[in-house]
Amino acid sequence: MAQELLQEYIHRRGDLKLLGKFNNVNDFVKFKEVKIDLMFMDIKIRGNVKKDIEGLFSNDSSIVLVTAYTIDQLSDYDLSQISNVLYKPVSYEKFNRCIDEVFYSIINR
Repeated sequence: MAQELLQEYIHRRGDLKLLGKFNNVNDFVKFKEVKIDLMFMDIKIRGNVKKDIEGLFSNDSSIVLVTAYTIDQLSDYDLSQISNVLYKPVSYEKFNRCIDEVFYSIINR
């Protein structure tokens, strides 16, 4: 459901283009060779997937973490590559504010 909502929000903005959606780490790894400027990542932590998730953070993309977890609950992960966090439930207003902040930081790098 979160993917569908984010997809709708992305399509409502003229400055974003959806390149793909993935439901697991293995599917994303196949797509990792494509130049991605901005990635939304909704992680559900089940089992021992820490290394798999952290491996995604080495990309040069700006990454927005979409989560119901608090940052404290994610403290065991290296989140240094995360550009911003959207906490669920995600409204269109929060989504827009987040995107504007990410774009501002990209422009001012």
